[in-house]
Amino acid sequence: MSFYDIKISGKDIKRFIHNLYKMHIEFQNIEFDKKSVIVKVNEEDYQKIVSMKTVYEIEVVKLYGIASFKNFLRKYRLFLIVLSFGFLFFLGLTNIIFEVEVVHNDKQIRDLLLEELANQGIQKYHFVVSFDQKEKIKDYILKKYKDQIEWLEIERQGTKYEIKVEERKKNHDQIDLTPKNIVAKKNGIIQKITSSSGEILTKKDQYVKKGDILIGGTIHNKEEVVGYVRAEGEVIAETWYTVTVSLPYHYREEIKTGKSRKILYIQWLHSGFSFFSYPKYENSSLQYLYQLKNPILPLSISLALEEEMKITDQVYTKDHAIVEASDIARRRLKEKLGDNIKILYEKNLKITEEDSKIEVVIFYKVSENITEYQDIIVEEVPKEEEKETR
Repeated sequence: MSFYDIKISGKDIKRFIHNLYKMHIEFQNIEFDKKSVIVKVNEEDYQKIVSMKTVYEIEVVKLYGIASFKNFLRKYRLFLIVLSFGFLFFLGLTNIIFEVEVVHNDKQIRDLLLEELANQGIQKYHFVVSFDQKEKIKDYILKKYKDQIEWLEIERQGTKYEIKVEERKKNHDQIDLTPKNIVAKKNGIIQKITSSSGEILTKKDQYVKKGDILIGGTIHNKEEVVGYVRAEGEVIAETWYTVTVSLPYHYREEIKTGKSRKILYIQWLHSGFSFFSYPKYENSSLQYLYQLKNPILPLSISLALEEEMKITDQVYTKDHAIVEASDIARRRLKEKLGDNIKILYEKNLKITEEDSKIEVVIFYKVSENITEYQDIIVEEVPKEEEKETR
């Protein structure tokens, strides 16, 4: 049902209101002012009032119910049309595939699957297929290439299909027996050395340099070379690093968490709002993928990639900054060397304060795997020794 707040202005307002009572017009609410009155009436009574021939000025100041909704549609008709078009455009975009990726190291397998998927309707710039159709395509490919493909999964990730595949292993796969030495990847002191093949040439607590042979793949009989093997083993050593961290006392860092989603973002003048963005990220960044702008209205509709961000905004004391610098240095060290390292010792070598920042040079003693393989240049074994070894 519709209701109207109407403002009536003119001389002798009370007499006019009295006449409206005589016409059986019902007032839901009435507020008098010096030269005007505001009354609330229903749709039928409103039509009676506006159809009257009178010298009084009649103005609608507020609408309720269906009338308010109709007025909203009429007032924002163009905006709603553009918004609806943008929403349909967004739905269309989100159901079109812009990338098909086969995750496998073998280019022949990748090309084979991309061609077969295209034949079945899964390719760039085509609409997504239904779940049932996707499963049928997967079963068809597995059956057709049962001698080549062990396992296959087709996953939709927004506007991308990612195909994961495992190649069927054959019994006659060859083992790499290329003769190799194990050498030191960097300078260090040996902590632990193990070998299942080859000759161990170093011992615990021995200092080695980068490139030194630690486990040899050359087989000797006394001082003579009688053969070659692929050395297999692992060498753990103590190594050393210095890390320099420059940290402002007011420290701000933005890191992507890895979470992201596609959203519809609508901007009107200087304000904007989004759809499909629940739950809301505490901090995020937007990367616009597609954008539709109105040449007349200050309106734009965009398909955007929203990425969650972790923001560190901190004001440090000197002691706190040194502790934070240590955490940052450890994180950098593990990013460089891997999470399997073990930090044995840490010491601040130098602390420098300059303007509004602090610079800390930190020394680290680390336990890590320094195993590295090196091909052996095979020399021909003397014929006489070949006979003796038969």
